[in-house]
Order: sequence, then C-alpha cells, then structure tokens
Amino acid sequence: MLAATACSSGDSGSQVEGMCGQPADSAAGKSLREVLGTDDFRTDVLKSDDSFVKEFTKDLKEWTGHAGNSTSPSFLCRYKPEDGKGHALLGFAWSPAGTPSEQRAQGETFYDVNAATGSVSDGGASLYVKCDLGGELSGQAGRAVLRADVNLPVKGEKPDEAAKTQQLSFLYLMTREVTEGLGCRNKPLAKDPVVKPRTESAP
Repeated sequence: MLAATACSSGDSGSQVEGMCGQPADSAAGKSLREVLGTDDFRTDVLKSDDSFVKEFTKDLKEWTGHAGNSTSPSFLCRYKPEDGKGHALLGFAWSPAGTPSEQRAQGETFYDVNAATGSVSDGGASLYVKCDLGGELSGQAGRAVLRADVNLPVKGEKPDEAAKTQQLSFLYLMTREVTEGLGCRNKPLAKDPVVKPRTESAP
C-alpha cells in the first residue's frame, strides 16, 4: 500500500520528502540516477518515515532469530524509470549477526563498504550493517544486523565491477538515512562510502 506517490523528472525528485526523496544534487540522488541510468523516474513512497521506523523497531523487538531466520522485509521506496524498464525496490530486514557468510553458495560477490559488508548478485545488492540501539532494544540489536536490499532493473547483462560499486554506494547512502532515522548510536554509515572487493571469505 502506497503512503504517497510522486512523479519525478530530473531534479524534481526533491518534491518527495523523507527518506525516499533524494534531490538530484545530493550524493544519494546522484547515485540513484546513475544506478537507474536515467533522470526520468517516478518515486513511490511505500511507507512514511514515521511508520517505517515504528514498524521496523517493532520487528526487532518481536524478532526471535529462531533457526537463523530474518524478519520479513519492510519495503520503503520504489523508483520506476519512465521508460518502464524495471524498477529499483528498496527494503530492509533484521538478520542474525554473521548472516552474509551463508550466501556465498548463492553466487554473491562480497565487498567491504567501510565498516559494513556488501554483496552483489545479478539482480541487486545487499548491505549488512551493525546498528547499536539503547534501552530495551539493546540486547536484540546486539544479536542482529540491519540488512538492506535493493532489487534493480534488469538490463540484460551482468553488472561489471563499476556497476557493482555504484550499486553498493547507492544502497549505503540510502541505508544511512535509515540508520539515522532509527537512531543507531554507533553511526555506522557516517563516512562517505568506500567500496573494496573482498578476497577472503565473508564473516
């Protein structure tokens, strides 16, 4: 269910407010346009910022981590190029700490993105971030990582290294908005994204 929908073209993405609204002159906005390959797209806000933070925090509170399960993804933004070729869908979940190591068999390529772990496949990218929360969520947050996922337009070819770096940089910048909204005390994504291929096994 859409909380709001806005048509964006060029720098009119600034018409959309909140986490999903990324003006063309912002780092995230530039990265988004590079990933989509166009300035002409529509932004669908799937949850308001307040609703997302409330529901996502509740997910962590109720999460058991049983059998290594993640929470169900909470989708926040969708960006649809006006040419109708695919879309970028941004979602978030809580996963058990150490989850990335379970995905190498699925063909993921892993990267270090500052203190976060990133992975890229043919259809999108994921980012795993430690988010320290205080109060009653301190224990739960200590057992989990925030997982961000973006499903991207299929362009008929596998992403090269430049495209993978581009995707992870975009996901990092968008996830920064979420960590700030959640109030992650460790400020895990405060620095500009630096993407480095990982040669050893994922943790």
